[in-house]
Amino acid sequence: MTDKHFDTPPQFGSSKPQANNQSGKLNAPKWFEWDDIKKPTDLSHVKISLIEAKKWALIELRQAGMSEQDAKDNLDFLLSGALNINYGMLRANMSRQMPAALATIWPKWVSELVKNRPPQYILGHAPFFGREFLVDERVLIPRPETEELVDWILKDAGSGVQPVSVLDIGTGSGAIIETLMLENQRVRGFATDISDEALTVAQANAQRFELSFLHFAKSDVYNQLDGLVFDIIVSNPPYIATQDKHEMDASVLTFEPHNALFAEHDGLDIYERIAAGLDEHLTAHGRAYFEIGYQQGPAVVDMMQAALPNAKITLRQDFAGLDRMIRVEK
Repeated sequence: MTDKHFDTPPQFGSSKPQANNQSGKLNAPKWFEWDDIKKPTDLSHVKISLIEAKKWALIELRQAGMSEQDAKDNLDFLLSGALNINYGMLRANMSRQMPAALATIWPKWVSELVKNRPPQYILGHAPFFGREFLVDERVLIPRPETEELVDWILKDAGSGVQPVSVLDIGTGSGAIIETLMLENQRVRGFATDISDEALTVAQANAQRFELSFLHFAKSDVYNQLDGLVFDIIVSNPPYIATQDKHEMDASVLTFEPHNALFAEHDGLDIYERIAAGLDEHLTAHGRAYFEIGYQQGPAVVDMMQAALPNAKITLRQDFAGLDRMIRVEK
């Protein structure tokens, strides 16, 4: 990695998010503070045990056509998230009375599950690498496979004293770059996205985690990054081919942002554009990491090798044994 001074490039502006760019929901992520929930005047009137509330909700979801396992998983996720406890603690306390404020809004939450709204969006946050990241319909929900990509980068980065500049292209909620910074204090982060709304969510997460040395810019791949080079470039870009929409879960198609899901050229468009600029934007011994679709491994490997003929390309599988990650070593 290179030894250099990290001034804030003008493209990235201030690293401190502006408060007036954040929604009230993001500033108050707890379920009982959501501005679209009207608090009852007397919460003590609502009394129901957790297990009774779950049984009632399970019936509602099954009648709406949701499978029993999916219904149970969604309800456990909602309950544990709202109560801020793990699944083991939840199961050990199901006979306890549901907090009155939660009981009051429980029917509304279940009605949203009936409409296939993801429970992460209902709660307003999702787990990633041991932390909770604010999420809503402006960003994708972080997936477990992406945690494996982050873990790979962290293991490669190792320990040391020199700062490491990392560019996250298509940052979304900021889960990748912010986790890298939180796990390795050497990382100096640069996050871009084409969506102002996604950048607002990422900035809100950065503010919650009190991150320094993290800069944001609205950029379509490299178009706002002229003259900048990075030790590491990482991206989990849109990679689903438009013609494969029929394979997607209904809740994903309905609620998650399509500009973060789908790409042209059989889902390869963003990889092609990133590959074209790797030589210019990576340092002499820099590395790039990508999450890919499980059928895209050979195509992306060939693409990266063509862009950097002398680079070492590694294709890695996820926990399910599917091609999922690529590393490019310049």
